[in-house]
Amino acid sequence: MRVLLVGNHWTEGPGGAETVLVLTADLLRAAGHEVVPFAVAEERTLPTPVRSSLPGAAGAGARTRFGEAWAGVWSPAAYRALARVVDEVRPDVAHVHHVFERLTLSVLDALQRRGVPTVMTLHDYKPVCPNFRLFTEGAPCTRCLSGGSWQVVRHRCLEGSRWRSVAAAVDSYAARARGVYDRVDRFVAPSGFLRDRVVEGGLPADRVEVLPNPVVAAPSPRTAPADPPAVLYASRLVAEKGVDTLLDAAARLPAGVRVRLAGSGRLERAVRARVAAEELPVDVLGPLAPDRVAAELRAAAVAVLPALWWENCPMAVLEAAAHGVPVVASAVGGVPELVDDGTTGLLVPPGDADALSGALTRLLSDPAGAGRLGRAGWARVRSRHDPTAHVAALQEVYRRVAR
Repeated sequence: MRVLLVGNHWTEGPGGAETVLVLTADLLRAAGHEVVPFAVAEERTLPTPVRSSLPGAAGAGARTRFGEAWAGVWSPAAYRALARVVDEVRPDVAHVHHVFERLTLSVLDALQRRGVPTVMTLHDYKPVCPNFRLFTEGAPCTRCLSGGSWQVVRHRCLEGSRWRSVAAAVDSYAARARGVYDRVDRFVAPSGFLRDRVVEGGLPADRVEVLPNPVVAAPSPRTAPADPPAVLYASRLVAEKGVDTLLDAAARLPAGVRVRLAGSGRLERAVRARVAAEELPVDVLGPLAPDRVAAELRAAAVAVLPALWWENCPMAVLEAAAHGVPVVASAVGGVPELVDDGTTGLLVPPGDADALSGALTRLLSDPAGAGRLGRAGWARVRSRHDPTAHVAALQEVYRRVAR
C-alpha cells in the first residue's frame, strides 16, 4: 500500500506528534508499505523524497498581526503543494497527523477533492477547541464544547493574543461550516479520554477509534539509576505542563537530589531566572536530541510529568516506561490509561506541589520499590504499546477506509 504521511514537522522530536509521525513511517516501511512523507520544508527536516515548498514559518511575509494569524488558518501554498504530490504519487491512503497552523486544514481539502481516503491522528483537542488544549487561564476548560468557539476570543485563549484568538475562532467555525472534518474517513484517538472529549464536542463516535501511541521499548529495563539521584522532566517548558508546580516541589526534595529539565518553551527564560534566584536544585538542560533524552532517562531515578492540562497519550510517560524508569505524573486526561497508580508509577493531583514532592520522595527513598514500578511499567508498554501490534491495527484502519 502506498501511504501518504502528512504532518507539519518531519523531525526527530522534540514533540510527541513529531516522534509518533516519524516512528509510524519507520513501522510502515518495515511492514512493506511505501511511505511518501509530506511536511513543511525547514532546516531540521529529515531527508525525504517529497516536501512542500512552504516557508519555514506560518505567516512569513504577512504584513499585519491578523495577516500572520490568518496564515495559520488556511494555506494556499500547502494546498497547491499537496495537490501536486497527490497527482504525482497517487497514494492509496493518506494519514494526516498534526497540520494545524503550518500546513493547515487546507491539506484535507486537497485530499478530499482528489478522492484520497484519509485517516487523521488527533494529537490534541483542536477539532473541538480552538486553542488545542481545552485549557485556559490556568485550568482545564470546556467552554467551547458547549458555548461555541467564540469563547476563545472572549478569553484570549491563544497566548493572550486577540488577533490569534479571532483567527482561531474563525478557523473553527469555518471548518465546521465547510464540513472539513467530514472529509476524514477515520480519526485515530491515542487515548480513550481524548476520544470522549472530541465526540462530546461533535465528532461522530463511529468514526473515532482508540489506538494508543506506540513506543520502542529497550531490550530490558535499566538495572539501576545513577548516583546521586536525579528526577527527569522531559517535555516542553510551558504553563500547562505544570513546570511551576515542579519547581515548587523541587525545593522540598531530599538533599542531594537534582531535578533535570530537558526541553524548551515559552517559560524557559522565566524558569532559568527562578532557579537562579531561589537557588533551586534544578538543572535546565534545554532541548536535547532523542539519544540524549534516552541517556538522561537511563540515568534518572524517577521521571515526572506534573501536567495541569488534560494530556492525551504523552510520549514522555511512554518513553520513560520503555526504559524501565518509574513515573510520577498528574492524574489528568489520558495519563491514568498509561500509569497504574502504585503498580507502574504514582499518580498525584494536578497542581499539588506537596503531593508531587511526597510521591517523588517516596520513590527516591525506596529504590527497590521504585525498581519494581519501573519494571512493571516496562512490561506494560511492551504489551500495550508494542510497535508491531500498533502497525497491524493501523493497517486494518487503512484497509477499511481504502475499500
